Amino acid sequence: MKVLIAGGRGRVGSKVADLLESNQVEVVAGGLADGVDYIAGTRVAEVLDGVDTIINVLNTGRFDEEGAVSFFEESTRTLTAEGERAGVKHHVLLSIVGVGEGDASEIGYYLGKVAQERALKEGSLPFTIVRSTQFQGYIPVLADQHAVEDKVLAPRDLIQPVELDEVVALLAEIALAGAPRGEVEIAGPERFHMDDLLRATLAASGDAREVVTVDGEGKIDAMVPRGEYRAGKTLYPLRGIPLAG
Repeated sequence: MKVLIAGGRGRVGSKVADLLESNQVEVVAGGLADGVDYIAGTRVAEVLDGVDTIINVLNTGRFDEEGAVSFFEESTRTLTAEGERAGVKHHVLLSIVGVGEGDASEIGYYLGKVAQERALKEGSLPFTIVRSTQFQGYIPVLADQHAVEDKVLAPRDLIQPVELDEVVALLAEIALAGAPRGEVEIAGPERFHMDDLLRATLAASGDAREVVTVDGEGKIDAMVPRGEYRAGKTLYPLRGIPLAG
């Protein structure tokens, strides 16, 4: 079995590569560090030669709508077209819980993921979309994203963070199984309100910023699964945070 990991040098892709290689899978890392550009099309056909499965964990630093939509849509269309020519049998995409419901956040990055999923579904390759909730290790960064001067403005939205290694294990499991599974969601074992989670996380790290509860802009459950999902087993590392009902 030969797998191309698009974005294979990143935080997620490198872990997936290690896990697959431990299962005797031939892995090709395909990202800018490898000279592969999915927008320009550079080296894409080359790295797809002989590949059975694509695992797409490509990411962008563009959070504006134009930049995110363009990157995710174009890179996915390139992978699909070149993958078809190469005889790829399965395209596994890492996405985000909430973007497949038609009411994703109006944040540009999320709209980019909506466009990415749409491009994948419009293509010809059999696919599996793995939608994940926020990674546990990313919660301090989430606090920074909600910071305004010396305060963190957090809504009472529901959040269900998952341990990264459990997402990695699911991606590898689906690739090894071979059969496309359509849409699969994974979330952590505990559900919180975002303001409670950020308040406890900052306090535990000695961060003195005040977390102020504000009204949310979207649906309170936009970031958590609404149907069946794979529940992770790793609890959030801080205990005593009130659980959401």
